[in-house]
Amino acid sequence: MAIPAQDQFRHDFHGGGRQGKYNDLTVLIRLHSGNFAFTSARDDGGDIRFVDADDVTLLKHHIEKIDVLDEIALIWVKVPRIGGATDQGFIWMYYGNEEAVGGQDPGGSFAADQVVAYHLGEMEGPPKDATVNNNHAVVFTGGQGLPGVIGNGITLNGAGDHIETASSPSLSFSAGFSFSAWVRINQGQTDAWLFARQDDKAALRVGIDGTRVYATVTNADESESATTDTSSDLPTGSWHLVTVTGASGGNLTIFIDGMQMTWIALPTTLPLPEGDLMIGDADAGGHGVFGDLDEVGIYTRPLSADRIRAIFANQGPEGKMIAYGIEEMGGGGGMPAFYLGTILRNVTLDGLIVIGLLMVLSIVSWMVFIGKAGFLLRADRENRQFMTAFQACDNPVVTSVETDRFANLGLCRLYRAGYAVIRNGMLGDADGATLPMASPQMLKAMKNELEKNYIDETKRLNSNLTVLTLAISGGPFLGLLGTVWGVMNTFAAMAEAGEANIMAIAPGVASALSTTVVGLIVAIPALFAYNFLTTRIKDITVDLAVFIDDFSMKAENQAGETA
Repeated sequence: MAIPAQDQFRHDFHGGGRQGKYNDLTVLIRLHSGNFAFTSARDDGGDIRFVDADDVTLLKHHIEKIDVLDEIALIWVKVPRIGGATDQGFIWMYYGNEEAVGGQDPGGSFAADQVVAYHLGEMEGPPKDATVNNNHAVVFTGGQGLPGVIGNGITLNGAGDHIETASSPSLSFSAGFSFSAWVRINQGQTDAWLFARQDDKAALRVGIDGTRVYATVTNADESESATTDTSSDLPTGSWHLVTVTGASGGNLTIFIDGMQMTWIALPTTLPLPEGDLMIGDADAGGHGVFGDLDEVGIYTRPLSADRIRAIFANQGPEGKMIAYGIEEMGGGGGMPAFYLGTILRNVTLDGLIVIGLLMVLSIVSWMVFIGKAGFLLRADRENRQFMTAFQACDNPVVTSVETDRFANLGLCRLYRAGYAVIRNGMLGDADGATLPMASPQMLKAMKNELEKNYIDETKRLNSNLTVLTLAISGGPFLGLLGTVWGVMNTFAAMAEAGEANIMAIAPGVASALSTTVVGLIVAIPALFAYNFLTTRIKDITVDLAVFIDDFSMKAENQAGETA
């Protein structure tokens, strides 16, 4: 499809073939220097827009973070539908229009059942809810601004550290609930409450005892309760997605990294609490969490197992749910223009140096070709005219009066060299009508002079062809040097960054390979030009050799007639 004229670039993002069908799934788009040209977009990302696969429907999104210096962006997009085990579904991202009006809609970026979304990227103050419900935290104690699994996260250091969110009508768990958070613990916990909600009717808690995750729902007098077993182990030292779902009359289920670990049936009559939400220590220091949290989500119904797996696949460090497609440039979205734009934006300094050297070599070779081709074509035409005049005259000396207009030709220079020898040994009429002193020695000297000048003319005809041979043989090798150097740098940078994402290294490898392409672009025309010129030079040298024989024969015949 053609790209609208006002947008300069677009990306397509494909699904990663996850099982299940989802509606209104909020998808995380991670952008970095390997898959996005930050210099082509506005610094605040205000020109970025997402469009459904029909290239018409505008999708709601919001930017959690965009940093043009570090070249990283985190954008959440509400995708209306993702269907089945397929990787053919995709959306478009447009950007590059300086006059575009910001299309962000943070509240509309989430499904109606998600009532809390804490990105936890704040550097100070309580966490802000990104959903339309504005369930912002009212109390927060803990560390902020620390690297998380998605941008920044928070650290809870045990007793007293927690997030408190006041109860509101949007936080009703009457139809069930889901709690989701990325968690990293570095040590075993002492019955730490990861999530708790209590009122005078019931209590709901998600805790970690040692390294085992559990969940419990109980009524006020604890006469009726449901508690999962502690078989759900949470490995220490790494990030894991902990999700707990439940509903009265349904199941209380624990998922870790998208996999169902354990569950227990909930009684139909067991109420769910409506009090304030507490993340972290909810009991004045008795159940503190020692660990890191990121991307907390709370829902008012139980999420399906498919959706939980999709959330893990999308938000996890490997980002398996999203495949970043190829960037296209404006002006109709033609493939060559788009590829060229991507490559040019990613060519490194060493690649530019190699390409610069190849361009200099190409320019010089083209100058040699154009100049030499013009000279040879003109020389061939005028040599034929000179040969016609020379062959029409029996006396080789008389022809000298016609040579002024051919003074710069190889044939004319040969003729004048031979004529000079004849004039030096000639007696008789001043107009050269006779050759009374022509002797075998003089004729031999004339032929030697002709052959010496023939060699000089051959050198002159072949001059500067070395430039073309350098372009033919040196161009591909210079390009190969740039490619090897560029690939080496790309893989070294990948090792330094610790990221083995093909989309991160593909542009660098493509730019490295571009030097070989440029080398071939330099060498191939030079090869054709060299073959053309050598063929023309061979024809002219044959004409020179034939002229030497004709001139020598005419001189011998004229000398024999006057003897």
